[in-house]
Amino acid sequence: MTFLAILVLLALGWAVWKGKLQKQQLLPVLLGLAGAFLAARGSLLIGVGAIAIAAAWYHGLTLRLLGSDAKHGKTSDIDDARFLLGVSRFDNAERIRERHRTLIAQNHPDTGGSAERAAELNKARDLLLDDLRNKRL
Repeated sequence: MTFLAILVLLALGWAVWKGKLQKQQLLPVLLGLAGAFLAARGSLLIGVGAIAIAAAWYHGLTLRLLGSDAKHGKTSDIDDARFLLGVSRFDNAERIRERHRTLIAQNHPDTGGSAERAAELNKARDLLLDDLRNKRL
């Protein structure tokens, strides 16, 4: 059982490191896994409740990260850029630059990352900063 828990934690760490999962989404994922564990161990009511809460929490975070268009099932380039950088529609330019610096340090070709990923991050940053400038005008 301990080995399985270590494997799950390693998989979650890898997903965060690769940008597949945002750090804000870790708690609902862990709550869902705990609910599944409890349901499998016999506490069905508590386990299913924890899974339902985790699913709603995860969905709400995803909507917050992506913005209002995600509620209607469509995403725009702006929403994709927000999700890629892990920022919400409420974050300011400094927060966008901070997240970009963190992610580009991890994904720059000089540090073992790929040029394509670095280009995606740069494009996302530029798109979000342009959007913020246009909203101020």
